[in-house]
Amino acid sequence: MSDVKTITEEFISSHAVNSSALTNAKKISKNGGFRKLCISADNTLIFGDCYGSGSKPYNASVDLSGDTAVFRCSCPSRQIPCKHCLALMYDWTAQKDFTVGEVPEDIARKREKIEKRAEKAASPDAQKAAPKQNKSAAAKKLKKQREGLELAERFVHDILSNGIGSLNKAACAQYAGLAKQLGDYYLPEPQAIMNDIISAVQTLSETPDDSETSRIIALCVRLGSAVRKSRDYIDSKLETGEVLPEDNILYEEMGGVWKLSQLKELGLYRENTALLQLSFARIDLPSRQTVVDEGFWIDLDTGDIFRTDNIRPYKALKYIQTEDARFDLYIARELYLYPGGMNRRVRWEEAEALPTEEKDFRQAISKAQPTISAAVKMAKNELKNTLSRPYAAVLIKFDSIGYARDGHGVVKCGDETIALREHSAYPGACDSLRLIAGNLSGGAVFGGLVYDSDEHRFLLCPFSVVTENSIIRL
Repeated sequence: MSDVKTITEEFISSHAVNSSALTNAKKISKNGGFRKLCISADNTLIFGDCYGSGSKPYNASVDLSGDTAVFRCSCPSRQIPCKHCLALMYDWTAQKDFTVGEVPEDIARKREKIEKRAEKAASPDAQKAAPKQNKSAAAKKLKKQREGLELAERFVHDILSNGIGSLNKAACAQYAGLAKQLGDYYLPEPQAIMNDIISAVQTLSETPDDSETSRIIALCVRLGSAVRKSRDYIDSKLETGEVLPEDNILYEEMGGVWKLSQLKELGLYRENTALLQLSFARIDLPSRQTVVDEGFWIDLDTGDIFRTDNIRPYKALKYIQTEDARFDLYIARELYLYPGGMNRRVRWEEAEALPTEEKDFRQAISKAQPTISAAVKMAKNELKNTLSRPYAAVLIKFDSIGYARDGHGVVKCGDETIALREHSAYPGACDSLRLIAGNLSGGAVFGGLVYDSDEHRFLLCPFSVVTENSIIRL
C-alpha cells in the first residue's frame, strides 16, 4: 500500500499512455476543470468531479490502496489512465485544495472485490485449480500454421525462380494479397518478412540498386529458413504429441504469446536481478504495422545483455503506454527470460528503482568484452542463425576512439580496431560520438555488431558509451 506522496510529475508521466494525454490533462488542470477535489482520511485515494462539455461531470479517482495504482473515471475514454485522472493528479502536484471526504460507496465496493479476489488467488485451493492448457486447441493451431507455411514457401519459390529483376507492380500487388492471406494462418513473422520483400522489390523496380537486390536475396534466405525450421518444428511436435510451448524461439516467431507463468514453469526467470539500461530507441516497423520501444540492459551480476520490447500496434498506439529511457538502477524481483540466444528479450512486473552510483558504471565496464575479437566471436555464433536479429548487441572495452582519413570512426582496443557504422534506429550516433571522442580515454562502447557482406568485415553501430561515472547515450 502507498499513499498520495507517491504522486509526482515523474509518476504521472510514467503512467500516461501518450504525450497528448499529458498535454490535455495539463490544460484541464490549468483551466480548473475540477470543481470538487477530495482526499480520503488515510491519504490512499484522491477523487473529484471534472466538468467538461457534457451536462454531468465525470467522476475521476486515483486509488493507491493496493500494490499498484488504480485509475477510475466515468468518461467513455478507453485510455487508462484517461486525461481526467491525469489532470486530477496534476491538481494534486499543484498543491490545490483537497477536502477530506469519505471514500465513495462504489469505490469501497470495488476495493472489497479486489481484496476478495486477491485472497482467493492466494489460497491453496486456487493454486491447485490452475487452468490446464488446451492440447487439442494447440494442435489445431499448429496444423493451421503448417498450411500457411506452404503459401510462404511458394512465395519464395516464385520470386527466386522468376528472377528478382522480372518482378513488376502487378506481381507485387498479387504477392501483397498473398502476404495478407498469411495473416489467417497465425504466422506474423513470415508475414512480416514477406512484406519486407515486397517493399524492397517495389523500391528496386523504381530505383535499380545492387545493394537492394542483395537485401532481397537475404530476406528470401531468411524467409526460406524460417519456413523450413518452422515446418520441422511443427512436424516434430505433432508427431510426438508435445504440442504445448517449450523453450524454443520458434514458438514466438510463429505468433505464440508467452505468459509469464509459462516462462517460470520452464525455469526461464531470475530473482533480484540488478539491471542498468545501456540504450533506448523507438523503432517504427511498417512491415509489422507496429512501433517498438526497445531498451537494452546489462545484468550487472552476469554481464548478460538483455532487451525489453514494448510492442505497440499502429491500431492501438493511443491505448498502449509508451516506454521511455530509464536512468536508474533497477532491481527486478523476478526477471522473466524469453527463449533465444544473445540479447534475450526480458520482462518484469515489479522492480525497485535506485539512483545510480559510480560503482554501477564501473561494474558494467568490468563485464564488457575485453577484446574486439572476443565480441566478434560471440556475434558470429549468433548471426549464423538466419532467424536471429540483423545485429548482435555487445559491450566492448576500448582504449580510444579515433577517425580514419576517410572520416569514419574507429574504436581501438589494444592492438585491435573496428570501424563504426551508423544504425537506422540511432540516427546521428556516429556524429554525436565524434563530438565527444577526444574527451574519452577508455571505458566501454555499447552497440550492434553487423557483418557487411560487401566489405567482408564486421562493423560496430554505436548506441552508447559507458564511462566510470555515466552512460553517454548517442
